[in-house]
Amino acid sequence: MQSDTKYNYGWRILHWLIAVLVLALIPVGLGMASGDEASFWKVLTDRLYNWHKAIGFAVLWLMVLRIAVKSTLTAPPYPGELSPTLVLFAKWLHHFMYMLLVMAPLIGWAGVTAYPALDIVGGYSLPPLPFVPQDEALAKQLFSIHGTVALTLAACVAMHIAAALKHLLVNQDGIFQRMWFGRSGNPPARPPRP
Repeated sequence: MQSDTKYNYGWRILHWLIAVLVLALIPVGLGMASGDEASFWKVLTDRLYNWHKAIGFAVLWLMVLRIAVKSTLTAPPYPGELSPTLVLFAKWLHHFMYMLLVMAPLIGWAGVTAYPALDIVGGYSLPPLPFVPQDEALAKQLFSIHGTVALTLAACVAMHIAAALKHLLVNQDGIFQRMWFGRSGNPPARPPRP
């Protein structure tokens, strides 16, 4: 695979850093949600909430950086053998995931501002989101919307991972390698289909 068929190195770092953080948010989010139902988990639940807020805030700013990077660089072309419909769906899914990756932390930040519950890890606190009043009822609505957006994002992430693994293991068409750090080189030749 030629270097012009791989994403820029900085773009790949941002992709994988955000991916690791988002994949960490899922079990942390599930753990804090189940911890709410069991009062004996209060200390652990509070820590999970604090980590969830800190990681979510980091994802928000990394997405701002990623969008800035994306606006200045050109993505490598898709292989010619991919159907235009599949390319269109892939682009749509990526744009939808970008939107959700900004919306989820913004809505969560608005919720913790309205509650207020801005403490995160290490004795630090998030700044309040401007123009969001302190209102516990509003906070509960925002947390509900945040949960729905997060579950939608999780479904999109699952589709994205499944598609990436299909391109890597079944299609072997070099799509996965565009975002991977391995050495350049052509993808392995696929045997002809009968």
